[in-house]
Amino acid sequence: MTHKTRGRDTRFIFFPWFFGALFLAGIVHIVSIFAMPWLAPKDAFARMAAAAPAHQLILLPDPTPQSGAPYDDPALVQGVCRYDLSQGRLRLRAMLPPDELLLMSFHGRQGQVYYSMTDRSATRGVLDVLIVTRAQLDLVEANDKEDELPQDLRIIAPTLEGFILLRSLSERPSLREEARQRISSMSCGLDGEGKP
Repeated sequence: MTHKTRGRDTRFIFFPWFFGALFLAGIVHIVSIFAMPWLAPKDAFARMAAAAPAHQLILLPDPTPQSGAPYDDPALVQGVCRYDLSQGRLRLRAMLPPDELLLMSFHGRQGQVYYSMTDRSATRGVLDVLIVTRAQLDLVEANDKEDELPQDLRIIAPTLEGFILLRSLSERPSLREEARQRISSMSCGLDGEGKP
């Protein structure tokens, strides 16, 4: 066997190991990215759980350069309502004044947004949202009257635990208290009809 042939054999042995290591590194990288939300000790839900008890609307402190989340808008007043659907259905209600921007985002246990809406979703200034599991929705629909359309918006949550983030726009610092009142006037708690 010549020196040239031995060099070619060495390259053929090296390539499978190289591509195998590259493939394994890619798998480890992808798995670590997908595992991060479950392994991170201070994810969005953990921060909201520390700030708010379940089934109660809490105003969040005004953002500061030290305490605010990245990209927090200082013109927005924020509130949060954390829920646990294993304890029952959650109902969010509000009487909304016209022409006042209110944003709502619904987050699952891993912090992912599964629904979002604005005050424009209110019917004649009344917002009525029911957060349920599939089994809870089936029970609610079984008790609906056949000749009446539901007056509430029903949203199926992807996880039993999650939170609703509410944001109200304060166009000027002098209007900040009004924005806080808009969020404080909302009710967020277990549905009065009980749980299945």
